[in-house]
Amino acid sequence: MSRTIRRQAPPLEAIEAFILATRSASFRDAADRLALSPSAFSRRIQALEAFVGVALFVRSKGTVTLSRTGERYLRTIEPAIDSIRRATVDLQAERGGMALRVVVPQSFALGWLLPNLADFRQKHPDVNVELRIGRDIDDLRRGHADVAIYVGPGDIGSMPAIRLVPINGILVSAPALASGDPLPTGLSDLARIERLAIYRPEGLWERWLRNMKYDGAPLEPPTYYEAQFLMFEAAAAGLGVAIVTPILAHRLIEQGRLVQIGTCQAPLGIDYYLVFADEAVQRRPDAIKFRNWMSEGLARFG
Repeated sequence: MSRTIRRQAPPLEAIEAFILATRSASFRDAADRLALSPSAFSRRIQALEAFVGVALFVRSKGTVTLSRTGERYLRTIEPAIDSIRRATVDLQAERGGMALRVVVPQSFALGWLLPNLADFRQKHPDVNVELRIGRDIDDLRRGHADVAIYVGPGDIGSMPAIRLVPINGILVSAPALASGDPLPTGLSDLARIERLAIYRPEGLWERWLRNMKYDGAPLEPPTYYEAQFLMFEAAAAGLGVAIVTPILAHRLIEQGRLVQIGTCQAPLGIDYYLVFADEAVQRRPDAIKFRNWMSEGLARFG
């Protein structure tokens, strides 16, 4: 006589969908994180509810919220699933079976990370780093990246982060201005020179002048550029003066394309942070190696 043994645990993909649904703004957002269509994601949730025999979500007028039963179920299974995931990613990282996915602003990638990445690979050939250009740490929340280099302060929610280095600003220009005017020698000359700026982060000139205790003549509004590397090139072409951070501009200064004006240097009120998707990622051996390497490499700019 044959005997059928009923499964006592639901499929892990259904559990994964359930937990992601509780951590996301909507089923659609959770589906995106799993690269599923909304209908396929909903079927996973429905399959889990059919398996346990109760509704885990309350559906009403286009909104979906956890039911009381769902809240109790989540509290019970979430620690166990997180433990399974942490153990898995730790093992994969130790065996070199996964890449460390890094979100990085374009300016930081071009100015510091890419020029120094060969050094990291030489020191840690066992770690594979994949770069994604962006300023939005939502890639971490969606599960599309593991760590992000972030310009803060800002809202990172509950994600763990470490402060890498403060961002200081110096005044630079080309060795000669395209207008033929003499280079400024200090803050008192800013009123006669075109100033160059970027849209984000906002207010860099204002913060820098305030921290430099500028009390000179009123200044004309700066000329704005969409990206930092465009502003760098405009400054190197002699179109005006710019506030830059040595982290990003040091190569242009070493090449002689930009020169520092005087010894003016002041904090910009923002810092570089390394943000981790969660504590499990923060403990991964590859993430620890990347964090330590970045901290050491940026220490001279602190």
